[in-house]
Amino acid sequence: ESWSGPFASASFAPYRRFQSPINDDVPSEAEIAADLKVLKGKVLGVRTYSVRDGLDAVPKLAQPLGLKVTLGAWLGDIRDPQNIAKNDEEIATLIRLANAYPDTIKRVIVGNEVLLRRDLTPAELIGYIRRVKAAIRQPVSYADVWVFFLKYPEVARELDYLTIHILPYWEDEPVPLDRAEAHIMRAVGAIRQAFPGKPILIGEIGWPSLGRDRGPAVVSTVNEARYLRRAAAIAARHHFDYNIVEAFDQPWKSLLENTVGAAWGILDAEREPKFAMSGPVTEMPDWPLRAAIAVALGLAASFVFGRPLPGFAAALTLAFFAQLLAWLAVTTGFHVALVTFRLWQFFWAPFRVVLPALFGVALLARAAALLAGPAATPGPRWLGGQILAQFFAVYAVAWSLLLAFDGRYRDIPDIDFALPAAGLAALLLLRAALGWRQHGRIGSALGLAALLPDGGRRFGGRLPFYLGIALIVGAAASLISEGFAIVGEDFVRDHPTFAEQAPLVLRAMLSNREMLLWSAMQVVMAVPFLLGASGRSADA
Repeated sequence: ESWSGPFASASFAPYRRFQSPINDDVPSEAEIAADLKVLKGKVLGVRTYSVRDGLDAVPKLAQPLGLKVTLGAWLGDIRDPQNIAKNDEEIATLIRLANAYPDTIKRVIVGNEVLLRRDLTPAELIGYIRRVKAAIRQPVSYADVWVFFLKYPEVARELDYLTIHILPYWEDEPVPLDRAEAHIMRAVGAIRQAFPGKPILIGEIGWPSLGRDRGPAVVSTVNEARYLRRAAAIAARHHFDYNIVEAFDQPWKSLLENTVGAAWGILDAEREPKFAMSGPVTEMPDWPLRAAIAVALGLAASFVFGRPLPGFAAALTLAFFAQLLAWLAVTTGFHVALVTFRLWQFFWAPFRVVLPALFGVALLARAAALLAGPAATPGPRWLGGQILAQFFAVYAVAWSLLLAFDGRYRDIPDIDFALPAAGLAALLLLRAALGWRQHGRIGSALGLAALLPDGGRRFGGRLPFYLGIALIVGAAASLISEGFAIVGEDFVRDHPTFAEQAPLVLRAMLSNREMLLWSAMQVVMAVPFLLGASGRSADA
């Protein structure tokens, strides 16, 4: 699919990397002007959500560029007395700007998702809307998830047009990409039926390029490109007015929504396009660089660990093993660089790269010892296979608990654990193959001996068993949490009986391929612990 021409509008938040409205580190007027110039030709207009933090300059700066502005006023919870004054200031500034720039500000939006957040009651929101309508000539709206207009029709009746958010990724029951058009049409159709003749702006329509999947809604740059191209074509075909969320990636949003919150932009945080509007899109455009680094690392590792190996077959096997680990290490490194947004993450980022790499070295050393034969030296103990195995097991269990209890915005750590899990799986398969060749059975070839020079005896006591069981429980908890994540107020209303709910929850548990992979990784990591605890860890 392709799309030619600019988008109708895009959400405009000009915060650069490390800037954030949360800590009042906001862009300068010069930076705002530069960002608007970047967007010229890519969009016909911009939508703002506030008139604070320098955003009151947007209409003045957009005017000479010919960009139209949908100006927004941010409203907060008035149960906090400080927000009463802030809301009044937002409303007053919105009115002043709308009257000062009537040709640039084509419409205004009073409040964004305050009903969803329960910051204001419908009556309180209506009071703000009426104040603005009485003071300006432009059409006035309020923006929220589309179903909230059906819940609160009294708000919709106050508006000149309805600004609805349609984000298939964030629906209680996430919508896959191939059902995007049907979902958009269903939402717009429901609003049109409920409020015939009322103009509609799809105020947020978009797809994230990075972060965790939600059920069948798969996150990727390719899917973002496909969705936005398709959405623009749908809007043109059905005469929708729409606004893409958003113009630029917003790293500061990772504080609220983790990686996925930072990755909705048409352009990245450095103001570079993430994809073209036509032609093929590559998920990893830098793959030649990654491949070159991985090949170099794999060859170096093969040379270091493969010199004592007897015969070509053993050397070739180790080379494949080294190349697998090298590619996973490189992928981990590039991913960590991509998702490092906050200061504390910069301190943790080296550990996220180095610890899997060290574990890979320990795995490779053990593989080389196995391929060299029973009389070979197992490898240097300083590589710390035992400690790293325990570390990744505990880390995995902790992450699964976080996903189970607070998983909506939390990343699924497939890439962080790709090297430990895949490396262990490959090593276990190697042990099984060697055990079958030497003894005609697999059992004695598995267990912690697949990794550890001493067969796991230094673990001691019941620790291997407890870690293995915890990993299995974590795998199950991860899947269960994904199933129950869809259960909410709307879900219960739409599916009131257990007979309706149960198959949908089960389907949600199994529809997220990323979560399925994460659960499988934990099971793989549990195998050597459980078999080591069972005593089946003697070297073959």
